[in-house]
Amino acid sequence: MAPGKGKLKIEIKKIGKQKARMVTFSKRRQSLFKKAQEYANITGSQIAVLVFSPAGNPYVHGSPSFDAVIDKFLSVNGGASSSGQVGVHHNEADVCRGFLMVLEDKIKRCRSAEDLSAVKAELEEVRVKVLQRLKHIEEDEFVTSLLNC
Repeated sequence: MAPGKGKLKIEIKKIGKQKARMVTFSKRRQSLFKKAQEYANITGSQIAVLVFSPAGNPYVHGSPSFDAVIDKFLSVNGGASSSGQVGVHHNEADVCRGFLMVLEDKIKRCRSAEDLSAVKAELEEVRVKVLQRLKHIEEDEFVTSLLNC
């Protein structure tokens, strides 16, 4: 660095070449996940990071795990945590609507049968999780009804 220049600002712009964009995404994704983990370690926070590649593939990272953090987030009623603090003001319906909007966008971006097959595989995973959650809720309701008898 030349003396007296200090820190130079660079223009943020989309990388033109797809291969270079994918390489940059991969490197920055790794860096983002590492920083998120460091943040969780030094603050004792639970974190969940979800990013989509330029190709539309999802990548997740979480501490303790992505699914555990998301499950905890979804179990919070109206954004209030067990400590009474108000966090993000989403309920499960808002999260589902957001998911469906992202899914619709991903489907619109599909350009091949392979792309659609990847979306189908994601949907099948979601279907399994929804059915597991439904079974868990039904079991909880059954136990509650037995206890109220």
